[in-house]
Amino acid sequence: MRITKKLPDYKSGHYIELLNSGESYFGTVEKIINEAKQFIHFHVYIIDEDKTGLRIFNALIRASERGVRVYLLLDAFGTKYLSNDLINRIEKSGILFRFFSPTFVTKGFQLSLRLHSKVVLVDGEAAVIGGLNIADRYNETDDKRAWLDFAALIKGPECIHVLSVLRRVWNKKFIPKKERSHEQIHSPVSYPEDVKLRVVQNNWYRNKIEILRSYRSAFRNSAERMIIFASYFLPGRNERRLLRSASQRGVEIKIVLAAESDTPMFKRATGFLYDSILENNIRLYEYLPSNLHAKVAVVDGEWCTIGSYNLNHVSDYASIEMNVNILDKEFCSRFEKILLDIIQNECRQITIEEYTRKRTLFSRLSGWISYQIIRLLMRIMYQMTSRKKKH
Repeated sequence: MRITKKLPDYKSGHYIELLNSGESYFGTVEKIINEAKQFIHFHVYIIDEDKTGLRIFNALIRASERGVRVYLLLDAFGTKYLSNDLINRIEKSGILFRFFSPTFVTKGFQLSLRLHSKVVLVDGEAAVIGGLNIADRYNETDDKRAWLDFAALIKGPECIHVLSVLRRVWNKKFIPKKERSHEQIHSPVSYPEDVKLRVVQNNWYRNKIEILRSYRSAFRNSAERMIIFASYFLPGRNERRLLRSASQRGVEIKIVLAAESDTPMFKRATGFLYDSILENNIRLYEYLPSNLHAKVAVVDGEWCTIGSYNLNHVSDYASIEMNVNILDKEFCSRFEKILLDIIQNECRQITIEEYTRKRTLFSRLSGWISYQIIRLLMRIMYQMTSRKKKH
């Protein structure tokens, strides 16, 4: 893979573990919270006041009550239905808690930068980074499959960088000094697994577009094959051009999207792109058992990315995102096999013949309208979140 020659910033010495939706993820998050001794940074877009959410809230409350300094930052739009009783419990326990960017947020509408990252950092030693929110729908129940998503548990030197990012997001100017995060990691531990990785972020307001650039680099430098699982797939023209170029030079590309979505308009807008995807000899699949919420990619079995970033301009310009990019053949090959098994056993392939046969004038028109509306909203978000230049 040519991309390996262009990645000088990856650090070695890490331990990494792949986490899936359900107990794999929530059990790991609860475990590292229970093991915390000094501090916890917990940033998430959605945490519901349901069985799964209360499980994690209770773990954070227990940690705070035993003397761990807990920073809890929840997005004001994603998490907007917490009861006053629960908020009082959280604050009474000593947790340092606030909502991110409540400006312009109402019950069903928001126009401001969003905290879309899903990150837990404990004692600067272990971090969980992924795409899962904290809610029952991401967990396993007796009668319903969890939404499909992934995360990674990482330990090692890059936790220093994770802490610096989370601390900067938390330490706003209006925060009292006693509530600021001043923790530092002086002696990072290296692990014998020696996995190379890099934690990247998107924060347009801070001129950080590292995740988007890493996707573009992977598309540009792919040599053999590529698998993309994308929950809210609406790539820009540059990304579509790079995918088309990769396919034309012989890269086998598989894209897995949601058969059903929690955002029907976005699903229709994505469907508007099916033509161009299929016409460029890209294999297209839809995931069937439950909602697809994953945002991951594997390229040439050597590089992969896992996190909160969606391939669309909302993640580019209107959200704070965090991914972990992994440069390790053993890990990436295992992950690639997991994704291929999902494609084979739990997805249906969409062929150009089937798509053309089922397409109607109404579906084409509704797809086009949805696509244009979402593009317009993305442009508005871009204008709202751009930092004004000083003259």
